[in-house]
Amino acid sequence: MYDLVFRSARVVTPNRVILGDLGVTGERISAIGPNLGPGKEEVDATGKLLFPGFIDAHVHLGVPIRGTESVDGVTEGSRAAAFGGVTTMIDFTVQDKGESLLDSFHRRRARIEGASYVDIALHANFTRFNEENLAQIPEVLAAGAAGLKIFTAYREAGMQMEDRQILRIAKKVGEAGGLLLVHAENGDAADYLAERLAAEGRRDAAAHGESRPDLLEAEAIFRVATLARIADCPLYVVHLSSARGLETIRRLRADEWKIFAETCPQYLLLDRSRYEGENGHRFIASPPLREKIDGVRLLDAILGDEIDVVATDHCPFSSAQKQAGGGDFLATPNGIGGVETLLPLMFTRLLALGENGLAPKHNAGLLRLVRVLAENPARIFGLAPRKGALKEDADADLVLYDPAPSRTLTAAEMHGGSDWDPYEGLEVRGAVESVWLRGKRIVNGEILRGRPKDGIFLKTSR
Repeated sequence: MYDLVFRSARVVTPNRVILGDLGVTGERISAIGPNLGPGKEEVDATGKLLFPGFIDAHVHLGVPIRGTESVDGVTEGSRAAAFGGVTTMIDFTVQDKGESLLDSFHRRRARIEGASYVDIALHANFTRFNEENLAQIPEVLAAGAAGLKIFTAYREAGMQMEDRQILRIAKKVGEAGGLLLVHAENGDAADYLAERLAAEGRRDAAAHGESRPDLLEAEAIFRVATLARIADCPLYVVHLSSARGLETIRRLRADEWKIFAETCPQYLLLDRSRYEGENGHRFIASPPLREKIDGVRLLDAILGDEIDVVATDHCPFSSAQKQAGGGDFLATPNGIGGVETLLPLMFTRLLALGENGLAPKHNAGLLRLVRVLAENPARIFGLAPRKGALKEDADADLVLYDPAPSRTLTAAEMHGGSDWDPYEGLEVRGAVESVWLRGKRIVNGEILRGRPKDGIFLKTSR
């Protein structure tokens, strides 16, 4: 007798799509196959897809930026995640002035306890270079940090690392068996271009994109990858936004450099035309939105198995927060939301669906979807085999998805804290029907059945 059985689902496992049943005992998946025995609770999943709980490997919950804080804290962001079928998020630490790297990790972890609807792991932001913080890198990784992130931009905030510092950090991370993450933009060049545009009277949202061209992304990727290679440290490029940056990664991989690539839905679906008009400043994020062709090239790279992870860089601000700077790109907090719409947007983008729903030929698209949204982030960040795949003894993090309905995304239907949504008006296919976290149903349609204390901190392993 299983605690829970799904009947006649299309079960999306790592290697194939199985038409059959899935059984859960306690918090774990205990069997996948045809005609499983009875369950204390049974779910008729005929015509539905059964996915592993998805992983958003890049979110910023309640992060301070330009005098304000992103509107989704742990509770708000995890609620939105749950409704979107995301059962694991990886947040980032924030080093306060004078705070050590290790203290920032423990403080951020304490903020998660009892506040999240879904499970959360942590990346450690390294933004204050000194010998104490450098020495603490092995301790932070041993405490369970999924990765250690550096920035090549934001000098005004004290976050930008110099090449000598990056090399020393990468050496320490590599020796500890960790993974170095990089926000790759040439910050000094971006600052110069922004100052020049401002001096010319350009304060509009479009100037934001002009101040951070794709050349600055490609240059920073190559430079940091060179330093990481010298240090023998694997590198993970967050929020890859451009075809030019993608081509740089291709050249590095051709020379057998250890490098992973992540992109985000905004760089696949939105473009720089969003900066035009009255509310263009709402779309300010870094890196900026690019040309339409960049989105096409990045999608091709996902289909070609060249991009490892799709995450959101979820960092929403309300319309009032975005407007506080009067539309000035230098005074607008950078960031947009996306954790709740990650699954439907990527499902729609990776699977071209006909009028009659999902056909068997779409199995390749389903496997690709699960790979970039679950399996790869779990493997790369030390959450596997517990997370990221439907297989025996994995956590029973499950998403029942109906592929048939079509709908238009609206801000009013979202469950986070923002009053606007960057994807408003886009048509998507399919809908999350129910979500389970470690065997417990936390979302049933529009009903939130979970509690903020359901989510736990996930210590990663390598």
